[in-house]
Amino acid sequence: MTDRKPTGLVLCGGNSRRMGTDKGLLSTEGKLWVEERIQTLSSFTNRCLISIRSEQKASYSKVLLERKLVEDSFSNIGPISGILSAHNRYPDDDFLVLACDMPSSDFWVFSELLKVYQTKSEIESYFCKLEGMIEPFPAIYTSKLLNEVSKRRMESDFNVSPKNILEKSNGIAIEVPKDHSNAFLNLNTLSDLSAAGL
Repeated sequence: MTDRKPTGLVLCGGNSRRMGTDKGLLSTEGKLWVEERIQTLSSFTNRCLISIRSEQKASYSKVLLERKLVEDSFSNIGPISGILSAHNRYPDDDFLVLACDMPSSDFWVFSELLKVYQTKSEIESYFCKLEGMIEPFPAIYTSKLLNEVSKRRMESDFNVSPKNILEKSNGIAIEVPKDHSNAFLNLNTLSDLSAAGL
C-alpha cells in the first residue's frame, strides 16, 4: 500500500440548460458549489483542478486561482471533454473526478476509492457500482486509461460516455450499499434543488 493520491478534478463545463444558470457558481449557505466540491476532494487528492468551457473563464477567475482552471479542448463529446482536457495538460496525473452538481460529501465512498487506489496500482480505473449500475462520478480515471481514450476517441464506433469507458476498462468496482446512494445524487433542475431542501 502506498500513500499516493490522485489529482482532483471538478467538472463545471456543462451547459446547465435545465438549471438555467451555471451550476458551479450556485451557492448553498454562502458557499459556491465549486468551492464545496473542492473542499470535498481536498482530503483525498494532492491538488484540485476545475474543468470549464472557455466562455466561463472570466466568471471563474473572479472566485478561483486561474492556475486551477482547465479549459475544455474538445466540443460535443460530453463530460469526457473536461477529463481529457485535464489529461492533455497533466498527462501523468490520475484524476479523481466529481461533477459540480453532486452535493454529497459521503466520505465513506471517497475513502473506499482512495483505499483501493493506494492498494492496487496496476489498474486503469476505480469506480463505484450501486445496485449493479456503474456510477461515473466520483471515480478515478488513470493516465493509462486516458491515454487509451485519447487515442481512440475519434473512432466512429468508440463510445466516449464515462460509463462505457469505465465498463470497458481494466478497472475495480466498489459495490456501494444502498444507504450510501446519496453519494451519486446530482442536481439538474430547480425542482431538484427544492427536493433536496437547497
